Amino acid sequence: MVRPQDEDSPRNTICSPVGGDQSLFDALACAAPGLVWVCDDEGRVEFMNSHWSAFTGLAQEQAMAHGWLDVIHPADAAAFRARISLGKRGTDNIQEEIRLRCSDGMYHRHVLRVHRVRGGKWVGCAIDAHDWLTTELRDATQGAILEMVISGAELSHLLNELCRAAERQIPGATCSILLVDAEEGKFVTGNAPNLPSTLINMLRGVRIGTGVGSCGTAAFERRDVITTDIATDPLWVEWGRWVLPLGFRACWSQPVFASSGEVIAAFGFYFQENRSPTPAEMRELARIRGLATLAIERARILEALRESEEHYRHTVEQNPQIPWTADRHGNILSVSSRWTGKTGIAQADALRQGWLEALHPDDVEATVATWQRALASGQPYDMNYRIRLRSGEFRWIRARATARRDELGAIIRWYGTVEDIHEQYLANEKLKRQAFHDELTELPNRRKFVEELNSRLQAAGGFISLMVLDLDDFKLVNDRYGHMTGDAVLRLFARYLQRLKDENEFVARLGGDEFAIICEHVRDESCLLARAREIEDKLEAYLKTNKKTRSCRPSIGCAIGRPGDNPDEVFKRADLALYAAKGAGKGIVKLFDPSIRSAASRRSEAFDLARTALRENWVVPFYQPIVNLKDQSVRGYEALLRIGHPEKGILAPAAIMDALDDPRLADAIGTRMISLVIDDMASMAERGMSYGQISINLATENLVNQDFVSNLQRLLASRKLPRKSIKLEITERVLMNELGSRVIENLNELRESGIGISLDDFGTGYASLVHLQSLPVDEIKIDRSFVSGLGTKANEGVIVQAMLGLAKALGLVTVAEGVETLSEARQLAEWGCDFGQGYLFGRPSSVEQTKSAAA
Repeated sequence: MVRPQDEDSPRNTICSPVGGDQSLFDALACAAPGLVWVCDDEGRVEFMNSHWSAFTGLAQEQAMAHGWLDVIHPADAAAFRARISLGKRGTDNIQEEIRLRCSDGMYHRHVLRVHRVRGGKWVGCAIDAHDWLTTELRDATQGAILEMVISGAELSHLLNELCRAAERQIPGATCSILLVDAEEGKFVTGNAPNLPSTLINMLRGVRIGTGVGSCGTAAFERRDVITTDIATDPLWVEWGRWVLPLGFRACWSQPVFASSGEVIAAFGFYFQENRSPTPAEMRELARIRGLATLAIERARILEALRESEEHYRHTVEQNPQIPWTADRHGNILSVSSRWTGKTGIAQADALRQGWLEALHPDDVEATVATWQRALASGQPYDMNYRIRLRSGEFRWIRARATARRDELGAIIRWYGTVEDIHEQYLANEKLKRQAFHDELTELPNRRKFVEELNSRLQAAGGFISLMVLDLDDFKLVNDRYGHMTGDAVLRLFARYLQRLKDENEFVARLGGDEFAIICEHVRDESCLLARAREIEDKLEAYLKTNKKTRSCRPSIGCAIGRPGDNPDEVFKRADLALYAAKGAGKGIVKLFDPSIRSAASRRSEAFDLARTALRENWVVPFYQPIVNLKDQSVRGYEALLRIGHPEKGILAPAAIMDALDDPRLADAIGTRMISLVIDDMASMAERGMSYGQISINLATENLVNQDFVSNLQRLLASRKLPRKSIKLEITERVLMNELGSRVIENLNELRESGIGISLDDFGTGYASLVHLQSLPVDEIKIDRSFVSGLGTKANEGVIVQAMLGLAKALGLVTVAEGVETLSEARQLAEWGCDFGQGYLFGRPSSVEQTKSAAA
């Protein structure tokens, strides 16, 4: 993370290329959410904003002139170098996609825009679009490969496309797929569109084994092999000389397994730098390997079928498997004896309409209707249906027929064939199901949902209703019971939805714990709300019957689709309504209205501000004194979160409150606050200043984090601060059973190490006396809502006295928050409250102001 430069330190600036106020240009360049630069017609950079260093980890000076090209992916950089002159492109605006290397070594896809300004200068901006581009690319790639598999593309073409897809999904990788003969234990062939063909050809016939590079070892030992340095890895002693001259320094390999468990291929990923995969890349490798298994097995089935068909064609001299004829009315006139051999129905019994006796009962109506349409139109007949074999088994067959006409064009006879396509049909259906169904829940997936939403909007004249649902606190199930239980809960929830859906409703799983229901017969908003609440009530009742799901409640967002609406917009409205429902307290049904979009915009702004504050080091702790109510001495301070915005000044936590609902952001901000507070404490200790005990608010996500306790203790030790100098404040939410035992274990470990634990905002949450008695806290903080106006007729303080009595009985220290008047302080002291905090004793102030007050 790059810290803002001091005002008197050298700055990388350039005169504003657009004219006008220089400070405005500097502010815009700093505030833009990406890399901003200025260059000349030849692409020589003259200015680069601070995001360059934050993203790449390199000094801004290294971007000057053509130095910026060093962080572009080699393939993209080559294209840029070939046409570096911007002035010769004949346009004032350029937009492209490039890959830039992050400080962690990964390449992120960026959307690049360059605009010509006055004086022969160009202003450019590159926005990190890696996440959404990667997701979009993954979906498109998987769909394209599945369509290739379904259409029967040749194996070589499939493998080449798989390699290219893997290279698109794993930036910087050059991929190969080497097919393995499991019986012989050898490589038989391979595909690598971006590797020399000589390298792949020399591997044919090579026996797999330990030491045969990463791929040979992975295939032999049936495990992933990650080589981060080919030059020193013993697996590459004999093979490194072939790939090192090509510039490759690392190789990751995965065995590809058939459904039977045998190794059928080795997938290799080569890199021109020494590196190991990130967790995200490992998940992507596993997904790509699944596609490879599907593609290779399917292609081999098709090859076997083609071989079988070719063999059969030569065996029977290209005669159809079971030939038959029919008159112009569709009555069967003749059928091969092989029909009797297959079905057990005599030839004579199959004539006229007797052949229908062999059909599966579920296929009769559709088969007859299709046959009748062909008879009426004279168009070729082509139909798949099931017939019963002599053994009683049903198998899929394909029946085809064409008409023979007389000289006047009238149909006089039909000639047809029947062929067994059972294995091929089932394989195709499996592929279609995998392409459009969610494997975990057996519901239609997001891809099928999008298709269904489009078609129903058109078929229903533009009117449909949409509900988007998810499970509140589902993350707690995963945290407490594990992901296998979480998967079981999702399957159970899917079954509940299937049980509740009406005949005209379509249910799909969109991903994670998010589901959707499309309704055609509900077009009125009040009816939609009533239907959604009915579903919500029944789902909640079902969930409460299971111990592991009783903490979960469904939230539902609803929207009406009207004529002319874009399907994506309809879904977005329902999705925004879902977020509004969760923000309103969870377990709620919300119908979309325009105010929700405004709230979503504010939420997005809060998320952007929180991320920027973390990235630009705008997170600042302010300190408010905590005072002994008996003698007015300062016990210590509470560290309060503030955002030091460079333009708007000091912002209260409310500016990013919505972002704190995100577990990752809440964890990151809480961790940053602790680090900054400990730095301030160490600075005051070095100056010999007394600060007493500092209280720090924690997010629940900090306590769920397995490494939080050890990291905090290590940080205190590194700054030589006593553990008793820290008190951690938690809210009553941590008392909920659903948070699991990890939070309680972490709190016990912190308490035993000497760190104080305070229960914040006491009286406003979920605490029970049983929980309070067992929770490892040594202090409660009475919420300001109970203190305001204390001692007046409006607030006689009965609740406060009860809280103080309870705390005394449990041996807990008490702190009253929001003390603003002297009468409130006196009353609290009289009733036995130990400490007070509020504007009466001091407002939150910066660390410099706090140091001055403590000096």
